[in-house]
Amino acid sequence: MICLRNGRVHDGKGGVGKADILIEDGRIVKIGTGLEAEGAEILDAEGKEIFPGWIDPLSDWGILGPGREIRGNANDNDERSDVFTPQMDVLYAFNGRGISRQQIYAFGITAVGVAPSNNNLFGGQMAAFEVLGVNPMKMVLRHRAGMKASVTDALKEAYGARNVAPMTKMGIFSMMREKLQAARDYDPQDPKTERDEKLAALQPVVRGEMPLFVSCNTPSEIRSVLRACQDLPVKLVFCGGFGVDASLTELAERKCGLIVANPANGFNKYTRNTDYAGIAQLAKQGVTVAFSAADNGFGGREDLLWSALEMMKRIHDEETVLQMLTLNAARLLGMDSITGSLEEGKRADLVIWSANPLTSYKAAVEKTLINGEVVYTKGDAMKCFL
Repeated sequence: MICLRNGRVHDGKGGVGKADILIEDGRIVKIGTGLEAEGAEILDAEGKEIFPGWIDPLSDWGILGPGREIRGNANDNDERSDVFTPQMDVLYAFNGRGISRQQIYAFGITAVGVAPSNNNLFGGQMAAFEVLGVNPMKMVLRHRAGMKASVTDALKEAYGARNVAPMTKMGIFSMMREKLQAARDYDPQDPKTERDEKLAALQPVVRGEMPLFVSCNTPSEIRSVLRACQDLPVKLVFCGGFGVDASLTELAERKCGLIVANPANGFNKYTRNTDYAGIAQLAKQGVTVAFSAADNGFGGREDLLWSALEMMKRIHDEETVLQMLTLNAARLLGMDSITGSLEEGKRADLVIWSANPLTSYKAAVEKTLINGEVVYTKGDAMKCFL
């Protein structure tokens, strides 16, 4: 049992105030003032800020080399043998030791969503993991958290160079529509129907049971995805956010999610078009906005905070921005019932900061707790990895 005393608690839902947090068996059992904590380990948080752990909802942590883990150039989330691979499952590519070696918990991140690459139209199923451990089967927080798709130029580069469809935007969206309709009409109970594992894997998407995370680089790509899905109850989460502005009201009308990648990523020529002011307007209209270090590509441990500070310049509301770093990401991954905010009954995934990182550049991580366990304390040795 652990009791955090007298910290300034930001719950991730807009609430903030001085309080104690009592933790037992990995869960938050009580939040309040003057809590009884007989036999508990006391952590004095006087003058400190307590936040939910950051969540990167779209990443390659634990998957992709070089530099990111101990298996350089693994690329085990990049199945380029077929543009249509919805049956693939990223759980089997995840390397727990690889993500632990990166120590991203020392930067305030306690969970990540991991996805197949952007090189396939339907690349496979995502999963969410805590960021410390070895065994992926024990680290997984949400299996089949979503289906990863992409309509970016990466498809043309991966398949067009081999003279294999799709080679054009027409081909990409024609195939997207064709596969979604085929999955909708697929009936495995019909004795005349030949078993198709790919269409079976895509069926939860067309039924609205599994969200579809689609990487897009331009507003026109987003609008084309919306049209391709217009008569289907698909839950859409758009990834990248490049070029998205307040005119894309369709995202609010359809109640879409939006994952905004760090615009400092020099590997994507579209990042310069990121419009935080326009994205903030869409968030007010009901779009669920979250941040990622990169659009399913190379990003650093600090990049989530970088994106949050860019948003702070536009809306000057740290509790709203905090929600984009935490609870909104958990919601998009379907695990907001267990993490993403500081509430009684949820996992104790939290970070004690020396100051508010959204308002002070002097803020530093003092302690990180994952599932109620102290996994990092300021001053611990850091490994020399990106």
